[in-house]
Amino acid sequence: MQTLTKTPWREAAIQGALGSSGGEYANPSDYLLLHIRQNFPKGCSVLVTGEASRYLPFLRSISPKLVSMLDCQHWGHGWRGPMLESVFWWSFEFEGARIEAVSTPGAQTVTGMFLLCERLEPLEQLGKLWESFSTRPEGRTLIHSHGWKSSPELDAEIGRTTWAELVLPKSLLEDIRRTVAGFVNSREAFESLGFPWRRGILLVGPPGTGKTLVCRAVAAELTHLPFLYVRDLTGSEYGKNPIAAIFERARQLSPCILVFEDLDSFVNDGNRAVFLNEIDGFVANTGLLIIASSNHPERIDEALLKRPSRFDRVFHLGLPGEAERAEYGRRLLTRSAIAKRITSSFDIDAVSAQIARDTDGFTPAYLKELYLAAALALAQEGITELDARYVAELQRQLQLLRAQMRKTKDAVALGSMDNQEIGFRQ
Repeated sequence: MQTLTKTPWREAAIQGALGSSGGEYANPSDYLLLHIRQNFPKGCSVLVTGEASRYLPFLRSISPKLVSMLDCQHWGHGWRGPMLESVFWWSFEFEGARIEAVSTPGAQTVTGMFLLCERLEPLEQLGKLWESFSTRPEGRTLIHSHGWKSSPELDAEIGRTTWAELVLPKSLLEDIRRTVAGFVNSREAFESLGFPWRRGILLVGPPGTGKTLVCRAVAAELTHLPFLYVRDLTGSEYGKNPIAAIFERARQLSPCILVFEDLDSFVNDGNRAVFLNEIDGFVANTGLLIIASSNHPERIDEALLKRPSRFDRVFHLGLPGEAERAEYGRRLLTRSAIAKRITSSFDIDAVSAQIARDTDGFTPAYLKELYLAAALALAQEGITELDARYVAELQRQLQLLRAQMRKTKDAVALGSMDNQEIGFRQ
């Protein structure tokens, strides 16, 4: 196949698009499309959009003989000031047809891509392949924050949390695991009884009690399922309602795990009807394991809390009891970096039990801060071995934390805190 050359009209189209800043074709993409249609009159074109960083990997997966004909960059001026805009023009062969792929100008990155060909059929097939390719995450995780993005970092993070890492009452942990396993392993049972194969789990409780860790443990257990994590509702695809777009992507990737953290901050009077319709409407959510969490269940509409077809199970992750606090302390002192500094005479079980008795009302997050803050305070004094001095420092830090916990619950006292008291480490 003969490679296309840098023809004058292609170069003019790119330069014109990069330089368009006013007039009838102020939109660079419109300017680019105008030149394409004027100079490519017998051909067909389609515009595809999606996660921009995946355009080039997609094209290379289609054709290993991808040729870059034109790479142009230009410093334009956006509403936030000067910005680098780019246009790329590639050529390759697909299904016996010559295809040209032209990126639309965008600040710092590609925002869309025109596909050009003399025949429509290859473009339609290519568009379907792109839709399938762009829907999938690069690994197994997608984060929704200003639209969907693949997240290799979260892929690595969720693999570190297993059920064994969770410190919860035994019956509660077993119930959560049973619910998750029941969804994954019982599709035929669901369908034979006439029930849709889907499950909704709502985790409620104070901050720092392990709700996020439960979500990560589920993801680590079900490694064969895509993991979709909704961080916020900003951004949408093709002008769709963000909630509708989120559920649409989840259905495309099903079976999968769809997580809404801090659900009470998402669902409000303006979007409640949309959310209720998407989670339990006319469209079947086959294959969706939906997990949501909330620190403030009192803010959640009763239609979500008390109707099983939306969230089938509601689990309360409350403050840990004395036994859980002791186990949490024992794990910190035996499995973390702190364990390397503990002297042989240090009685881990006795210290963990004593701290557990003294920390009624502490969440796991506060317990972790207590043990770390005490170790850090000694390290700042040059003390690297943790012995009886560590026990004394634990008691001192415990009193400091209790005082600050009281202040954070009291609005008047919180307003009087100075900069030295903000945060928990001393």
